[in-house]
Amino acid sequence: MSMPRPPGRWHRLIDKLSGPPPNEAVLATRKGKPFWRRYSAFSLGMLLSLTLVIAPEFVNQWNRVPDPLTLQTLQVRILYTQQTEPHLFVELLNGQRRQMEWPINVSVGGRFRSHEWTDAQRQSLPGCMATVQGTPLKLTLTERYRIWALECPEQNISINFQTTSKSHSKRLTASLVIVLSLLIPYYLLYAFVFLREKRGHL
Repeated sequence: MSMPRPPGRWHRLIDKLSGPPPNEAVLATRKGKPFWRRYSAFSLGMLLSLTLVIAPEFVNQWNRVPDPLTLQTLQVRILYTQQTEPHLFVELLNGQRRQMEWPINVSVGGRFRSHEWTDAQRQSLPGCMATVQGTPLKLTLTERYRIWALECPEQNISINFQTTSKSHSKRLTASLVIVLSLLIPYYLLYAFVFLREKRGHL
């Protein structure tokens, strides 16, 4: 008869974090009430963090700086601009009108200013025939179009891909570091509470 294999390192760690053997008396009083209801505030925090933080951050990281060879080049007439997204309202050569935005973090709240242009440039662009390079955003709830470069010869305005991609890449890295540093401890604590409570020790 073969001897049972000893528990692996991961299993031993889980068992250690779970604490002593199950407290059956305590567990008997919790039958019929799931963990997420017993710890509703904790679970609500998990749900909110998934919806308001993790999902938008996933969309941000998915829409990282594209290969410049994949950018679409469009000729547009800029109708008007604003400080927050969508930053530009334009008309294409075929008469179609659409909104465009500079690279910014996607979030549930939105309304982010762009620092890719100055206020003077933004105010002088309406009416300009411009060349923009951009790409549609993926995984967003609404249709969004991100531009990475803009040329307006008549106003002597040139904002290139190298400038926008470098600044946005830095923002993405900083955003990811902040999200991970805040949420990883919270999720680890949630897992610890779940393991201990599952054996009736919390």
